[in-house]
Amino acid sequence: MMVHGFDSITQAIEADGYFVKCIVNSTTAIFFPGTIQHRDVKQAGASYEDEYGGNAMAATITRGMIDIRFHESFSDESVTRIFRELLKSPDLNWAIDFTVRYQGRTLF
Repeated sequence: MMVHGFDSITQAIEADGYFVKCIVNSTTAIFFPGTIQHRDVKQAGASYEDEYGGNAMAATITRGMIDIRFHESFSDESVTRIFRELLKSPDLNWAIDFTVRYQGRTLF
């Protein structure tokens, strides 16, 4: 999986009470500051659009939690598989034990 934008959130995740975002699909994850809207991020094979128009899910990340917004193209099983793979990335060792929720339901 290609991981982009990690450098844009490095300082934020070192602070208490951080809030960052990402868009992610089975091949690409793009991280960015929480002040940017998911739909405004476009890069290398991943795009989140309102009304399920894009090919990526939107997620918010706070200390201990990754919360993924529903996307009709992604089942619970595919979200679990994607995020388990994503969390294997060395850039995300800070999030390895985070709870992952999809539609408010805990996946792992």
